[in-house]
Amino acid sequence: MSKVKKILSSLCLVGVMQGAWGDDKDFLAAKAAYDSKNIEVLAKYFQQKTFNDEWAEYIDYYWLSSQIKKIDSIAVIHFLQTYPTTWLTEQLRREWLLELAARKDWPNYVQFYSGLVWPKIEHQCYGYTARINTGDKTALSAARQDFWLETKELPPACQELLVLLEQSNTLSQDDYWLRLRLALQRGDKTIAKRLAGQLGIDLSNDVLNQISKNPKLYLANPDVETAIGHELYLAALARYARQDLEQAVNYWQKIQQRFNYQDRPYGWRLLALIAVQRQDPRAVTWFAYSKDVFWPDDDKEWAIRSAIRVQDWPNVLAFIDLLSVEKQKQRAWLYWRARAMENQSDKIKVAQTLYNQLAVDDDYYALLAKDRLGGKIASQPAIYVVTEKDKAAVAKNADIQRALALYRLNLRGEATREWNWALQNVDDKVLLAAAESAANVRWYDRAIYAAEKTQQLHSYNLRYVTPYKEVVRSYSQELGVDPAWVYGLIRQESRFVVNASSVVGAGGLMQLMPSTAQWVANRLKIPYHAAMVNEVGTNVRLGTYYINHVFKQLGSQPVLATAGYNAGPSRAKRWQDANIALPVDVYTETIPFSETRDYVKKVMTNSVHYALGFGDGAQSITLRMGGKIPARQ
Repeated sequence: MSKVKKILSSLCLVGVMQGAWGDDKDFLAAKAAYDSKNIEVLAKYFQQKTFNDEWAEYIDYYWLSSQIKKIDSIAVIHFLQTYPTTWLTEQLRREWLLELAARKDWPNYVQFYSGLVWPKIEHQCYGYTARINTGDKTALSAARQDFWLETKELPPACQELLVLLEQSNTLSQDDYWLRLRLALQRGDKTIAKRLAGQLGIDLSNDVLNQISKNPKLYLANPDVETAIGHELYLAALARYARQDLEQAVNYWQKIQQRFNYQDRPYGWRLLALIAVQRQDPRAVTWFAYSKDVFWPDDDKEWAIRSAIRVQDWPNVLAFIDLLSVEKQKQRAWLYWRARAMENQSDKIKVAQTLYNQLAVDDDYYALLAKDRLGGKIASQPAIYVVTEKDKAAVAKNADIQRALALYRLNLRGEATREWNWALQNVDDKVLLAAAESAANVRWYDRAIYAAEKTQQLHSYNLRYVTPYKEVVRSYSQELGVDPAWVYGLIRQESRFVVNASSVVGAGGLMQLMPSTAQWVANRLKIPYHAAMVNEVGTNVRLGTYYINHVFKQLGSQPVLATAGYNAGPSRAKRWQDANIALPVDVYTETIPFSETRDYVKKVMTNSVHYALGFGDGAQSITLRMGGKIPARQ
């Protein structure tokens, strides 16, 4: 028997681990061996673990994960049975499923997939593939419904599933044409050529490259006598519209009559999608041409925003009605349905009913709804005081304690995953006790995470924690900036993770870009070095100065300043209307960057709750947001 097989066989000796935490030093050494793929060292720790070692599960996982291509289902099953409900069980199951897919062991894939709690999209796609290959007659139609017209880029597992669909008898010619259209819009040449081939059409690379690199040239000499010519023209039109919207509109107006009743409105929608991003008021009219042809829900949401921007309330309602039933139930669209109905005398009562439905919560749309009903939020729900019994329940929860132990060892990624897993099915009392335990060790982002999950019992001092109070208040008061707003920004930017960093290089509590931090430091005449952004006091000082600078730069308008802090002052200003003042909810909802739009909503909501916690009196989010966004100067 090989050494690896001998070690694998010893897994059968593993039992359920109970007792005190094991040796941190050995655990960290085992992790280092796993991370560096040092199998010999990892094998040593695997063999040496003890039954009373709480880290044994991790060491078992490291070993099986490192040997995933060599093991069989028996070893995995034993691990899953030994640790039936842990995060590592979920993680190993995920890895094993991908290995089974690589082996094309579809019967076992179906069995193991049934136990997955949080499947990723590749697992879902392989799940359909497994069902198809094991004779499940319902899988093809279900896969078609879920993925065939998916407009977002899909991983290879899903592309393989789509090829299976193409090889089946499930798809109609219309299905092929519609997906070909979407592929051309995305510029996915490989998929476009394959789909065209399925329709008996040979798409040349020269044509596809011209559409991609020089769409204007293609539009000037189009072939619109064939169905594929129509699709190529529409793809070129969409691409050119990003470069020159006005000229693209001119091209389309001259040629649209040569397109059929379905393709003509689609062309207008392509232009509308560009126009709405630029907040061009023509977008709502162009979207309206498309009501009777296929729309992805994402496009419909942009259509709603185009109508909100010009406060065209009948079209707001009409576009909301085009959404799927589930989408229509989302809080954003319930609010905007009410806003639109509010402007129609025969629907005011329905609007008030919707506002009342929204107002029972405490999120952005709840606060707006309270304002529309004529009231302010005067207080937060009563704070639940965590009891000793609650604390004892958390102390006995092995998953929570493991997460805290990992955080103590500065393994934030592992700790966060364990924490989130541990809290998925616990009651409000345990959630708040867990939040308190996290806050006690300054793990503020997970304290917030736990406190936000409660349904009936709440603790807003944990949901809206206020660490570093002296620092934040000192620099806020020095500059005359509302500390509730600063806290709202920090909560959204970093969740109080001191050394938080973004993919674009922003760092610290207030997520300052290095160039911004240096600029502010120069203005304040203080020496600057890169590590300063992770110093609490310095980060808050620089960040508070900068948000105050943006605030003054943008006319002391809090929504503009908040948007400017996230996306840059010039963009926030560009998103203002050139001619008229806009209600703050209209401006916010029509910010074309989804990240910034969500950011502004959350920061302003946070600031309301912080203000309540600071005893600043009854709050109106509309007033806190400044009421109106003035016309662009």
